[in-house]
Amino acid sequence: MITTVTLNPAIDRTIVVNHFEYGSVNRVAKSREDIGGKGINVARILLALGSDAKAVGFIGKSNYPQAHALLQADAIPAEFIYIDAPTRMNTKLLESSTHTTTDINEAGFTVTRQETDAVRQLIHTCAKASTFIVFSGSVPIGLPSSIYREMIEQVPSHCKVALDADGLLLMESLKAKPFLIKPNIHELESALGRTLSGNREIAVAAAGLIEQYGISYVLVSMGASGSILVTADQALLASPLSVNVKGTVGAGDSMLAGFIHGLTEGYDLSAALAWATACGASAVSQEGTQAFELSDVKRLAAIVSISRIEM
Repeated sequence: MITTVTLNPAIDRTIVVNHFEYGSVNRVAKSREDIGGKGINVARILLALGSDAKAVGFIGKSNYPQAHALLQADAIPAEFIYIDAPTRMNTKLLESSTHTTTDINEAGFTVTRQETDAVRQLIHTCAKASTFIVFSGSVPIGLPSSIYREMIEQVPSHCKVALDADGLLLMESLKAKPFLIKPNIHELESALGRTLSGNREIAVAAAGLIEQYGISYVLVSMGASGSILVTADQALLASPLSVNVKGTVGAGDSMLAGFIHGLTEGYDLSAALAWATACGASAVSQEGTQAFELSDVKRLAAIVSISRIEM
């Protein structure tokens, strides 16, 4: 089983407009709602790919019927610690004429020490029965930047840890030596405090994190420039696929899900990276964070171009 952790879930409302005009009345072409938060997004895609996945974390009690209905619609197995507050609502504005996405994200609820202890116990219990556990996304108000590090340190050694976080959450968590991290290029540059120019410089920087912190894999997503996978002894570049981009919501989560699925299925690194790329491309080909067809992922993965970066 693969467990995904979402400490700051959301109900994602995706609104599509043809052309957005600031300060004017804008007509909505269509809209949809999905249960979101990065870990839940990862679980949704893992399930679509055929992996056994479960989402855990916090969830708001006051609008839980709405969140529960969305979880059921996606058939996502889940177990949550209930917070006496609403789950936040995140608005994703997709402008179809320019293919741009604007995120308007609420901060979310505040959790108590007792609730935090309860979710720690839930995560520990699930990790004992899991081969992989994924920590991703922001955390509720009041939790320290060390929270992921503390939770990762409690994960049993047989369970591999994947991390998708940024800022202090990322830097603190590196101290716990996660198995895999998946920053996007902006998050990697922010963590290192410098701009990275070119694929080789990105690969060398990621290799430095591997050497310093004992990470096994660094998967760097770069949007339209593709992605780079770095290990202790090699760096692979996945060229981007040419698809009709409708929105970027959940693309990184889908990429992470595709890569983890590949690893757990025993694919070699090039194949796992190809699946990650195909999942990311499938995600941007649709509006919202709904799952996509496995057949589409297989078709796209077969045409992904993988090359080696000399370091």
